[in-house]
Amino acid sequence: MALPLMASARPRSAWGEDPVEPVRSVFWYVPCGLQTERFEPSTPGLGYELLQITEPLAPVQADVSLIGGLANLAAEDVISGDHARGTAAFLSVSRIRHTAGSDIENGITVDQRIAQRLQGVTPLPSLQLGVVPGSNVGDCTAGYSCAYTRNIAWAGPSTPLPNVTDPGVAFDRLFGVDVGASPEERLLRSQIQASVLDRVRQDATRLQARLGTEDQHKLDEYLTAVREVEQRVQGLGGGACEAPARPGAGLPLPDHVSVMNELMVLALHCDLTRVITFMLGPGGSNQAYPFLGVPEAHHQLSHHQRDASALEKLYTIGRWEVERFADLVARLGALEAADGQRLLDHTLALFSSEIRDGDLHDHRNLPVLLAGGGGGVHDPGRYWVEPGDRSMADLLLAFLHATGGDDGSFGLDGVEPMDLRG
Repeated sequence: MALPLMASARPRSAWGEDPVEPVRSVFWYVPCGLQTERFEPSTPGLGYELLQITEPLAPVQADVSLIGGLANLAAEDVISGDHARGTAAFLSVSRIRHTAGSDIENGITVDQRIAQRLQGVTPLPSLQLGVVPGSNVGDCTAGYSCAYTRNIAWAGPSTPLPNVTDPGVAFDRLFGVDVGASPEERLLRSQIQASVLDRVRQDATRLQARLGTEDQHKLDEYLTAVREVEQRVQGLGGGACEAPARPGAGLPLPDHVSVMNELMVLALHCDLTRVITFMLGPGGSNQAYPFLGVPEAHHQLSHHQRDASALEKLYTIGRWEVERFADLVARLGALEAADGQRLLDHTLALFSSEIRDGDLHDHRNLPVLLAGGGGGVHDPGRYWVEPGDRSMADLLLAFLHATGGDDGSFGLDGVEPMDLRG
């Protein structure tokens, strides 16, 4: 089982030195846009006004910037299919091929540019998570392949990286539990309720005796966190006597997202990966939100035509989406990195969507939140507006540079890394 980075694990020559923390990247996608009239403050600056959709940011506002004026012009076209183009170009800012067949084509995404440099540095170069399973085959919208609407991570022009949507499978992938086991073996483990921690208890006890006081505390904190997440995953699975056969689609959505947030934070904290993408749904999602009092399909509502009732329901959905992102930010802010700063201080987390407004299907002035310090590259807690439909690719270039790259360009029109210090 993987362990968090501890001082005792560094070379002796480095024990007296200040630890250098890597920058982590999280890309958190929500479908169908957000209503910017209840999202964008009226005045730029620090301590920006929180509106109906952004109000859940209040506890973490000092750690989250709101950026206006960004555009993804690669997603624009005169034909229909904005959800497919916007989702596929979300992290590539590249034009895609209009096809529902196997000849899909997109640009490599920013997360995979970062992951390529980290190959071999962490157990997982990157992690793709979501909450809605689905095939990449077929026509999902306007003659565009489902691969375009169901993936935001692309390792190559024809290689979308599918999301892990089952929390149990995600847990197993992160912590090496039952990898390669048969369905029968997985069922047996669930029946006896064996824990990954039960398997390494003796090893952990021996390790504790060799660690200093600070690292003993860090190891205990980490093992406790893993146990809590494991118990949450088991609880969501519907009972210990059921085989974990991809239960993701049947899980209550609020709990599902909460557990995925927990897994993301754990993965980053113990350096299992430094790059994560998360999709709250596919492009043009028809997810309903009855627990919010919104039984209608999201995509259907997004064609609101300024109907007051539909707009209020969209505000409610958007507010809940921001609340879930704020939960992730709070979790990152609650954990300490090896250098004594918060994990959030060494993370850049992007929140956005494939379009701005579902009725207009536009790709300009996208709703964008940016959380974390990124190792000092971002001064958070501000609202500012970039002039002239500045490319989203310039923001993604800032991610590439913050994580050690020196890329001179990215995507269709990214040529200058955005200055995130204000």
